[in-house]
Order: sequence, then structure tokens, then C-alpha cells
Amino acid sequence: MLRRIRSEQLQVGMYVARLGGPWIRHPFWRARFLVSSEDQVRQILSAGVQEVWIDILKGRNLPAPDETDAPVAPVPSVSGATPDALSPPAPQPSASLEAELGRARELLQSGKTVVGSMFADVRMGRALEVDGALLLVDSASRSLSRHGQALLALARLKARDDYNYLHAFAVCALMIAVGRTLALPDDEVRELGLAGLVHDIGKLTLPEAVLLKTTARTPEEEETYRRHPSAGYRILNEARLNSNIPLDVCVHHHERVDGRGYPFGLVGRELSIHAKIAAICDAYDSLTSARSGHQEWSPARAMEYLAVRVDTLFDRRVFKAFSRTVGIYPLGTVLRLRSNRLAVVCAQNEADPLRPLVMAFYSVSQSRPVPAELIDLRHSDETVVAFENAAEWGYSDEQLMAMYAGTT
Repeated sequence: MLRRIRSEQLQVGMYVARLGGPWIRHPFWRARFLVSSEDQVRQILSAGVQEVWIDILKGRNLPAPDETDAPVAPVPSVSGATPDALSPPAPQPSASLEAELGRARELLQSGKTVVGSMFADVRMGRALEVDGALLLVDSASRSLSRHGQALLALARLKARDDYNYLHAFAVCALMIAVGRTLALPDDEVRELGLAGLVHDIGKLTLPEAVLLKTTARTPEEEETYRRHPSAGYRILNEARLNSNIPLDVCVHHHERVDGRGYPFGLVGRELSIHAKIAAICDAYDSLTSARSGHQEWSPARAMEYLAVRVDTLFDRRVFKAFSRTVGIYPLGTVLRLRSNRLAVVCAQNEADPLRPLVMAFYSVSQSRPVPAELIDLRHSDETVVAFENAAEWGYSDEQLMAMYAGTT
């Protein structure tokens, strides 16, 4: 992927794909090369070259502006501070959770069909067409406008056999929602949604023995697996796209801010905000989904995993936006209260994310269900002492959804 920069921004480790101006005016006989020394940078500057095209897939990217923030609140610790404001308060839902869940179910079925058709075209060697995908992105965006949590909650609940299709749609929805929280422009958010749908398209080139393996991959298999971002980039590079955001996300969503990601080992300042959003959304949905070799985690456990890896694997500013978007305790999370009852999170409290609206439904002390009680933790003596795995108490996500769907 090419990016135009000013010549004074050129750094050692960047791959020059083209130099501005007639080649005879600069000392480099070849137009494409890896910048390996400061002397090369000085020669380019002294030759009067004003702009340079770099290939960020073959070398370093231009560092993003330094993004310093206050420390991230520990999550989901009940004693932590709430995330800093990132955008104006979210608008009030125009549809009830119950009503939007109904629409979201239909949308997920449509999404499975659209993504399945798109993947089938790629497997058959046909050029990728994204018109249908963009219509799906627009439908997801409208759903999130009507109710910010319904589609996110439902997209997390996917059968193991549907993982590859619905993971793409879930990441799409998450990236749209986080992009809005970060107040990105509407056209950019739309491209983020498309990027979510196609971020893993390179996996279609992997052998099933590697992709579906349920035990640890061998070093050779891991090397093969780690080629999928670059393979996806090649597929997308042949498609007619309106922007480079889907390509950027596809090739960089497994990069990590400390340089331990792949395929290039880039560090945080070399990664775009779009790639950083994708890294968190992809990781969260993968952790909370049942897939080959992985038992799904609760939303709260996944949030805790992400939180303790901020500044090593994930960008802190993006994590703050993500935690505000899905909630420190996401919809459907099961919490243990001080009264030793289990309660499911029904809605977020924008002003106090650590005290959501919950419905108590089970007594741990008595080992039996209790009459449902809706509790706003902002106005209650109850406090959260831990989060729980619903399955360990004999409850499925679908049963919990039936409990909280009619509460808002």
C-alpha cells in the first residue's frame, strides 16, 4: 500500500516506492529501495526531492501523532475510575431493545448470506464485489442508531459452524460503533464497517487443516497461518474500493502496539487508528465466540483480558472508546452482587459505567432461581463483587437474553 509523505518525513526503515520529480535530479538510479541509512535520507533531501511515496507493506509507516492519555481505568475492577469522555453522550435509543433484537436477528441472517456469497466468489477466483457488503454495512449502521447495544449483543451469540461468517459481521458492527464513539467522519465509519467484513478474507487461502486445527499449530503451520493478512491484502488490492481503509485493516489487524504482532512487527506509532480499532474488535469477538480449539469467554472476562494488555498489545485511546461502546460490563454479562445473587446486565449507565442496570435472577446461597428484580446499581446498596460464567450456573446466553430483552 502506497502512502505519499513529505521528504523530510522519510526515515530509516521505510521502503521507497517512488521519488517525486524527474529521476535524473536525484542520486538514486532505482526508484524502489529500502532506506537503510540516514545518509540516504540526507542525499534525498539535498537533491531537492519534495515528496516520496512509501510502501507501508514493505517497510515502516509514518508514525502517527503521539496519543497520550491519562492511565486506563482497571477493568472490570469495581474500584476503578470511569473512562474519559471521547464523544458527546450517546443519543437515546429510538427503538426498544426487544424490538431491535428482532430486527437484528433478521439482519444477522442477511449478513450471513451476504458474507457467504462474498467469500464464495473469492474461493472461485472471481474479483471481489463490495456493493452488497456496503448495503449490509449501512443496515448495521441504522440498527446501531436505533439501539446501540442490540446488534452487538446478538452478534456475539454465534454457532461454532457460523463463526467465519458471523465473526466478520460482528467485527463490522463493533468497528462502526467504536468509530462513532471516536467521532470519526461518517464516510470513514462506513469504510471501517466494510473493513470489518473483509478483515479476515485472507483466511480463505489457508488450508483447512491449518485454519480449523483444534490443537496447537506447529511452527510451520503458524508461519502459514500468519500469511493470511498479506493474502487478504492481495485479494482486496484487486477489488474496486473507495478507500485504503479496508486494505490497511486487513493487513494490519494482527499488529500490536508493542511490536509483537504480525506480519511486520510494527509498533503503535506506525499503525493507523483504523488498524488499532480492528485489533481490539477482532480480539474481543474472537475471545467471546465458540470456534475451533476455543471455548467462548464471558464478555467481562474478555474485557479484563483487553484491559490488562493496554499499552502492550492494544492502544489505550482505542480501548477507552471500545469500553465505552460495549460497556465495562457488556450487555448480557453475569455479575455476582454483594447480596450473593447473580444478576445479568440489562443496560449501561452512561454516566457511571461501573454501575449498570441489572436484573437479579439467582441466589448463590440458596442454589436456586429467585424472583427477577430489576436493580439500578447507581441507586442501590448492592455492589458488584465479581463476574461469573453463566454456563457454570446452568444458563445459556439465549436464556439470559430472554430475561433482559423486555427491560428497556
